[in-house]
Amino acid sequence: MPDAGSTGPAPTATTLPAPAAARGGSASDAAREPRVFRVLPLGVGMVLVGLGLGFLGLRLRRG
Repeated sequence: MPDAGSTGPAPTATTLPAPAAARGGSASDAAREPRVFRVLPLGVGMVLVGLGLGFLGLRLRRG
């Protein structure tokens, strides 16, 4: 039996609107739209930490 709180399909990711120039709008329309930041996956952070630790290890070994 479905849950009483679920009335429809699960929410999905939204698509970004086309740039104002492609829609035929002006540059001021593009300035009013909110800026969307892309989130990097967790693996990227782990790789950067690993590279930083490797760099520090090499610096300590050489020095």
